[in-house]
Amino acid sequence: MIAISRLLAVTAFLLLPLLAAAAGLTPREEAGRIIYREGISPAGKPLQAMVGPHSTPMEGKSVPCANCHGNDGLGRPEGAVKPPAISWRELTKRYGHRHENGRQHGPFDEKTFAEALTFGTDPGGNKLDSSMPRYIMSHKDIGDLVAYLKKIETDYDPGLSADRLRIGTLLPTRGRMAELGQVVSAVMQAYVDDINAKGGIFGRRIELVKAEFPENPGAAAAAAEKLIRKDNVFALVGPFSMGIEKDLSRLAEEAHVPVVGPFTLLPEGTLAVNRYTFYIMPGLREQAMALARFAASGLALQNATVGIIYPSAPGYQEIAESVEEVLREQKWDRVVRASYEPGQAPDARLVGELQQKGVQVLLFLGGDGELATLGTLVRDAIWSPYLLAPGSKVARAATALPTTFGDRVFLAFPTLPQDVTKEGATALAQIEAKGKVGNRHQPAQISAYASMLVLEEGLKRSGRDLSRVKLADSLENLYSFESGVTPTISYGPNRRVGVFGAHIVRVNLTTHAFQPLGTFVRLD
Repeated sequence: MIAISRLLAVTAFLLLPLLAAAAGLTPREEAGRIIYREGISPAGKPLQAMVGPHSTPMEGKSVPCANCHGNDGLGRPEGAVKPPAISWRELTKRYGHRHENGRQHGPFDEKTFAEALTFGTDPGGNKLDSSMPRYIMSHKDIGDLVAYLKKIETDYDPGLSADRLRIGTLLPTRGRMAELGQVVSAVMQAYVDDINAKGGIFGRRIELVKAEFPENPGAAAAAAEKLIRKDNVFALVGPFSMGIEKDLSRLAEEAHVPVVGPFTLLPEGTLAVNRYTFYIMPGLREQAMALARFAASGLALQNATVGIIYPSAPGYQEIAESVEEVLREQKWDRVVRASYEPGQAPDARLVGELQQKGVQVLLFLGGDGELATLGTLVRDAIWSPYLLAPGSKVARAATALPTTFGDRVFLAFPTLPQDVTKEGATALAQIEAKGKVGNRHQPAQISAYASMLVLEEGLKRSGRDLSRVKLADSLENLYSFESGVTPTISYGPNRRVGVFGAHIVRVNLTTHAFQPLGTFVRLD
């Protein structure tokens, strides 16, 4: 734990110039901000605290000042404990202080403030309440903390003010994805307008800042960086991130900007948890893992040979490895991997090799066109394996597969109509009407709507005393949240995909329809 604390402290110290510039603070004030909000010393040494009547030792990061006094320094009553306001202007009032318990004393100065921190006494020599920790701190850390308390009343995270909250998003409104982006934009704007019509969140009106998502990945990454670093948004909601998943994840982590509901099939945060990125829907990896678990438990097979077919594009090998791991956990240890060039399709040679190796189950990770080609090749080979695929990519082609597959085609979907409750349908319909989008691109609408719901819930749980760190903490502790339009959404310290699993449906190749099995495969 000490090593981790030191690493965090050193990292914070190295980032001081960047953070200070972003927040409008001097390096010394920013150092004090870190001490106040996080309970760690930017000098590289962990802070120590003595807590309670028996002076129980604890790490400072467990009891930072902001826990009780709030990010704004105004104090937040909790039960019988009523922490006072501790802005420097409040502490140094010339007529001093009279507290509810009868304790009174003159104004603080830097010397008596240091004594309060370290010895637990006020300027009149009175003992402070035992709920106030005593800290072991260097003179420099105390001085930095004082410097920050002189600024705390006007210090807000970027995009946050007393009456406004700037939330950004990145959407395509031109090119081949224009209509999709416009629908998502309309849904989110209608949701924001609805919040503002009700008075905002804790008196803060939401401003939705929209930036264009270019089709070129380099330009898209630059647009995301501008939105985060220059446009002063507090957080992002529902941004398109296809092709820039790693870039967006890195930017969010570096700038401490919460990102809720990135729109992608390849969530970066599922492979290495990012503190500030929260996905709503499962991506290809989660859908494929759910299919693997279903195959081992839902098909009438024992340790079948599984062929995983995927394009040799970034991210897909990692997905295949995750699928293989799930199969091994289910005691299925016969796996054959086969890849093909992106933009092309599986060929007869690949199909022949898989058939010769006795593959009984095909798990396909490509797109519509490639699946259609694969289906024809399997039929022509007079072969009848089970075929499993993430429905997000191949729903259209799956219903047109050759009937020789019989009833052996199964797809995974993040959501199904049955997830939408009566209340959820009514609320979504109201947003659709306000946004004038009809039922176009329904899955994208649901994703955008759920992202706004989760963001609003996180903001409400964070309270009026809002910060980016507090929002990330609130979202991380969101558990079994009912959106009314998706399966329940949960996060945790090691989980950043809210809907962690997928529905399994059978494809009826005679009627060209989907038959839900009533099975939602959970991965937690």
